[in-house]
Amino acid sequence: MKIVGIDEHWSSILRSSWIDALDCTPFLTRCRKGTATRDELATFVRQQCHYSRHFTRYLSALLANMTDEADRRDLVQNLFEEMGLGALGSVPHSQIYRDMMRTMGIFLEEEPVFTETQALVDTMFECCRSPRPMVGLGALCLGAEAIVPHLYSTIVNGFEAVGEPREHLSFFLIHIDGDDDHARTMQRIIARELEQRPASRVDLEYGAALAIAARVQFFTVLTKRKKRTRSRTLAVA
Repeated sequence: MKIVGIDEHWSSILRSSWIDALDCTPFLTRCRKGTATRDELATFVRQQCHYSRHFTRYLSALLANMTDEADRRDLVQNLFEEMGLGALGSVPHSQIYRDMMRTMGIFLEEEPVFTETQALVDTMFECCRSPRPMVGLGALCLGAEAIVPHLYSTIVNGFEAVGEPREHLSFFLIHIDGDDDHARTMQRIIARELEQRPASRVDLEYGAALAIAARVQFFTVLTKRKKRTRSRTLAVA
């Protein structure tokens, strides 16, 4: 699959160094080169489930701190779509993900949540609960929604390299195309806040940097864990 780049509309608020840090992780590098193993990819799917099943809670936490009624309305629409209550259909995104896992023969119970995955979850909650909404917007928009097409297309490339049928990757493919509207909603709020309160960029970048750093560790450990597992297996043999 062609790897989707970061849209130029994000260039003024999404630092290229953040994307470089993600792209340089061993797991995403291997996906991009088509050398990631299916075990690594399966581990990503399970750990991503541990993280993403809390997504509506991240969004709800952010909503609780939004003071503008129009902003709350727009973000509620995003929440409804995540829960399967919007115009995109009646199936919650979490259920689409679980269905994809089942189709691929990957089960969440096979692997506990990694320390790094839990740290990413905790970071997202910490940022989204901040009484300064721009911190949460930085984490949830710049550290998650805005980078989804780039990250997921890289991971789909990895799956296609190991021969995973494209029809098994429906969740990723839907979100490569469909999450842009969610990100744009948050981008509009961010742009207005930066225009009215330029100093709020500090909060925005703080939240984004925390989320990206935690996500870098999340990706980094995927390959390290598998290397340690293979080493133990060889030692026993």
